[in-house]
Amino acid sequence: MPLLELDGLRTGYGAVPVLHGVSLSVEEGETAVMLGLNGAGKTTTMISIAGLLRPWAGRIHFDGKPIHGKDARELVEMGIVLAPEGRHVFPALSVQNNLRLGAWPKRRDAGLVKRTMDRVFEVFPRLLERRDQLAGTLSGGEQQMLAIARGMMASPRLLLVDEASLGLSPKLAQEVFETMRRINRDGTTVVIVEQNAGVLRIASRAFIMLKGQIVYAGAGEELRRGGELRKAYLGTPD
Repeated sequence: MPLLELDGLRTGYGAVPVLHGVSLSVEEGETAVMLGLNGAGKTTTMISIAGLLRPWAGRIHFDGKPIHGKDARELVEMGIVLAPEGRHVFPALSVQNNLRLGAWPKRRDAGLVKRTMDRVFEVFPRLLERRDQLAGTLSGGEQQMLAIARGMMASPRLLLVDEASLGLSPKLAQEVFETMRRINRDGTTVVIVEQNAGVLRIASRAFIMLKGQIVYAGAGEELRRGGELRKAYLGTPD
């Protein structure tokens, strides 16, 4: 049974449709990547999974249970956490206090929060060095790491990461991707929305979205090696 399954998902904004019957599945323990150009519907898919946008039609299942119609708070409690596009840290708070806010759903379990904080600092040693620094003074790459780390503080089973490499240098983008590979190896299923095809190096499963539909689903390595397919849909060189 897939951990995450979308079946015929349709939704949009106001009266404007964006998703036109999106179907996909992600197994527990995978790192899945959704690629596509701007406006393809990738972010809309992610916020629909996270409970921030109601589906018009279709179904979303998590661990075999229907979750379409549930709000974001319920889904966080179930183990679905979104690290949204644009970093969205709290700039006037320290790194450590940003992380504590991420742990709010688990705040009654002080032991779990401490263990998770220790794990986050192990995965993100740069954040440990800057734990007392205001988040707004971090570099763009460090803020992206903080946004992902804050999501980890809720101890998710499924971590959704939207445009992790946006605005980062190629070197920093690869560093963020490798960090997400480690998060996955530690037991968290990860779904990443990206335009940077370099993320395929960490993907066990890959999807390409075009005009609100999934037009390719397969192994990440298969797509990475399929230069013509990648060029056709992503406009990137072989």
